Amino acid sequence: MQQGNLQGEKRFGSKSVKINVQVLFFEEDDIYYAFLPSFDLMGYGKTEKEAKESLKVVLDEFLRYTLNKNTLYIELQRLGWKIRSKKKPMLAPQISDLINTNEELREIVNSKQYTTSNYQVSVPAFA
Repeated sequence: MQQGNLQGEKRFGSKSVKINVQVLFFEEDDIYYAFLPSFDLMGYGKTEKEAKESLKVVLDEFLRYTLNKNTLYIELQRLGWKIRSKKKPMLAPQISDLINTNEELREIVNSKQYTTSNYQVSVPAFA
């Protein structure tokens, strides 16, 4: 499977913080998957391109939903993100930290052939 960049930016409000996160791509039973461990989200499709697009939709919906419910930062902290303050940047969890707590990630890393790519995500900044 070829490694490809997953690019895109979705703005929610006027201020956002750009954060680089890793995406894992793998194929299973002729279905392509794009897994974003730092958000615990997955997209899929008949091609790698469809999987990337699916992941973008899933991420957009996650951000939209958690913003509407005012739970984005609570959810990010639950997922292992470090949110310090308004003036300091957020830090996404490292794959090495997530592998101990995320069973899906552990299974992918231990039993599947996968590639990785960096993805820049725009997360709404503190108001």
